[in-house]
Amino acid sequence: MKALDLNLRELYPSLESYGSDYERVITVPTSALGTLRRELMETIGAERAKGFLLRYGWHCGVSDGSMAKQKAWENDEEMILAGTRLHTLHGYVEVIPMITEVDLKKGLIHFEGHWKNSYEAREHLKLFGPSDQPVCHTLAGYASGFLSLVMGKKVIAKEVQCEGMGHDHCHWVCKTEEEWDAEIEKEIKYYEINNIIDELDQTYQDLKYERDNLSKAYHVHQKLMTEILRENDLESIANVIYQHTGRSFLIEDSSFHLLAFSGMSPEEAYTYSEQLKQSRPSKRHPNPITTTRLLEVSSEHRRAITPIYLRKKIIGYCSFLHSDSTLTEVDRLILEQASMASSLYLLNERTRLQAELRMRGSLLEDILSKRITKAEIMKRAHHIDFQWRDTGFFMLAFNRVISHRTIKEELEFNDQLINDLSDFFYSRDLNAIIGQKSGHVIILMTEEEKWTDQRGKEELCSTLLHYCSKKYKDYQLKLGVSSSTDSIEDASNLYEETQACLNIAVHNQDIVFFDSLGIVGILFQTRNQEGLQKFAYKTLGSLLQEDKAKNMELTKTLYHYLHNGCNVKKTAHVMNFSVTGLRYRLQRLTEILKMEINEPSVMHQIYLALQSLIVLGELEI
Repeated sequence: MKALDLNLRELYPSLESYGSDYERVITVPTSALGTLRRELMETIGAERAKGFLLRYGWHCGVSDGSMAKQKAWENDEEMILAGTRLHTLHGYVEVIPMITEVDLKKGLIHFEGHWKNSYEAREHLKLFGPSDQPVCHTLAGYASGFLSLVMGKKVIAKEVQCEGMGHDHCHWVCKTEEEWDAEIEKEIKYYEINNIIDELDQTYQDLKYERDNLSKAYHVHQKLMTEILRENDLESIANVIYQHTGRSFLIEDSSFHLLAFSGMSPEEAYTYSEQLKQSRPSKRHPNPITTTRLLEVSSEHRRAITPIYLRKKIIGYCSFLHSDSTLTEVDRLILEQASMASSLYLLNERTRLQAELRMRGSLLEDILSKRITKAEIMKRAHHIDFQWRDTGFFMLAFNRVISHRTIKEELEFNDQLINDLSDFFYSRDLNAIIGQKSGHVIILMTEEEKWTDQRGKEELCSTLLHYCSKKYKDYQLKLGVSSSTDSIEDASNLYEETQACLNIAVHNQDIVFFDSLGIVGILFQTRNQEGLQKFAYKTLGSLLQEDKAKNMELTKTLYHYLHNGCNVKKTAHVMNFSVTGLRYRLQRLTEILKMEINEPSVMHQIYLALQSLIVLGELEI
C-alpha cells in the first residue's frame, strides 16, 4: 500500500457507522480550536498553552500512527509519508514533504518539508496578530507523535518557519532526539506532562518562602527604624544587621573609609576596608557602585554591597561579607534597608550639624559687628556648647588662590569647608566658632592651656592647613593667624589682622602670623595707616616715584627677589624671566634705591616696607 492510496474511511470506519468496535472521529471547526487556543493562553499563559497544544497534537499523531502501523506498506518511506497524508486528510494543513531519509532498523530519520494553509497559523493571526515565534504547536506535536510511534523511538518535529510569523509558508524538520542533540533542549520540556497539583504545591512553597523573607525583612526594617528614632549611631545599625543575618557588616563613606562595622574585630574591619579601597579605580577614572550587587574584591573577599544615597548623590556604602556566589532577594532587601537607615541617620546628622553651624556662624557675625553684649555672647555660646575660657582668643581666616566661577560654587565650597573644619576641631576637642565673612571662612578660637608657647599654635595651624589641603587638592589654601586678645570685644580687630595676613600670604608662604609682621603689624594694629605709608615711602620713595607709571614692575621684582631668599635663578623661574634680564633689573634697583639690597639689615627693612604697601593695597602681587 502507498500513502497516496490512503483515505480516512479505511482507518476510521466510524465515519459511516457508530459501532463501539471502532475509533470514533468527530469534526471540529477551526474557529472553535482558535477560541480554545485563546482561552488557554489567557487562562494558563502562553508557555503552558504551548505545552498543552503540543501534547494534544502528539496524542492525535500517536493515535493515527498506531492504526497506520497495522497496514501493509510498500516500504518504510510510504509508512512515514502516510502521516503527512493523514495530516492533510484531517484538514489541519496541506503537507508537502521535501526530504525523506528513513532507516527503521537503525532508528535514523531525516524528514522535512513545508506546511501550507496551516489552520493554526491562520487562527493565531486572526486572534493575536503576527508572532515573533512559530505558532503551529498542534501540527508539530502531531508530526512528533506519529513519527515516534512508527519509529519506535522519540522523534521531535521542529517548526523553523511559520506563516504566523509572516513567512509565505511553514517549514518543519523532523529528527530523533539524539540527532537533535542540545539544539532541541528548549522544546523537550513542552512534551512533559505538568502536574497542576505539583505546580500549585511549588507555588505554595515559593509563596511561603517569600512570606518568610518578607517577615524577616520587615522585622529588620522595624528594628532599624527604632534605632533611627532613638537617634542611635551607625554602629547600632551595623549591630542590627549582624544580629539578623549573622554576616559581618560594614558601613563606609564614598571614599571607602570605615565609618562603622559589626561582627568582626577593628583590625579585620580596617583590613577589609583597605582591601576594597585598593581594589577600586583611581579618582581620575571613577567607577562608582550605583546598584546593589556582589563584588569580588579578592579570592577570599567577596561582598554584597549597595550605595547610600543622599540628595541624589552617593555618600557611602553598606556591605556585608558574602560567601555565596549569588545574592538572594532577602539579602538584597535587608542590605537596601540598611542603606536607607544609614541615609536617614546621615541626613539627620547633616541637618543637625548645619543648624548648629548656622547658629555658630550667626553668633560670630554678631560678635564681629558688636551687636550684642558680652553677657549675651556668653549665654548664646553656652547654647552651642562653646566652652568659655579666660585664656584668651585668636582668629584664623582661610583664603584660596583659585577662585570659583560662580557665587553658587563659592558658597558650596565654603559650606563643605566649614563642615570639614567642624569635624577637625570636634575630633580634637578644640573650642571653635566657624563662620563666613567677605568670602573667607573664619574661625574664632580660645587659647588652650597646652599651648605654652607659640610653637603649639604653629603646629596646630600647620596640621589644619595640611588637613584641608589634602581634602581640596585643586585649591591652594592660605591661612592668616591673628594675634591674641583677652577680650571678646576685640574680635573685629582680630578679623582685620587675619585679612592683613592674607594680603601678604603669597606663593610659598601658606601661613602668616600677624605677630611675625613686626613694625608693619604694630602700625596696622594701632590703625596708623598714615604711619604705614610714611614708613613705606621713606624706604622705597625713589623707587615708587619712578615705578608707578610702569605698573610697579621693578617693585614687584624686588618683592619676589627678597621673598625667594635673594636667589636669582629661583626668582627668574617664579617670574618667568631670563636670568640676564633679572640681573639688569636688580642693578637698576640698586641704582634707584642707592642701597645694597643684599645686605641683611637693608633686606629686612625693604621687605617690611613692601609688606606695608601690600597691607595698604598699593601693591598687588
